[in-house]
Amino acid sequence: MKFLYFETGGSSDSGVCVPASSVVGYDVHSDNTTVEIFFNDLGAANTNDGSVVLAVTAGKTKEVVQAITEAINSGGSGTFIVVADDTNSQYLSSFISNCGAITLA
Repeated sequence: MKFLYFETGGSSDSGVCVPASSVVGYDVHSDNTTVEIFFNDLGAANTNDGSVVLAVTAGKTKEVVQAITEAINSGGSGTFIVVADDTNSQYLSSFISNCGAITLA
């Protein structure tokens, strides 16, 4: 099983690690500088259990979505994928500039 890690660099509870299998879609916001990743089946009763917003380089939203999708679909199991870690400035793609809001229902 693969997991995706996101961390905003804020307080001690500013991060989340979710199973990659819980990703249900992406939304490229109209400003073309943010990508929102939606998750379900995180244990809550509703079908959209949360999302993470990533700030990206203008016009590079497609490349960010592609990088995340490729990382999820790459071979191997038990992989821990750091998508955005603001504290350590570690990002899956050079087009990700920071991790924005993390919302869990």
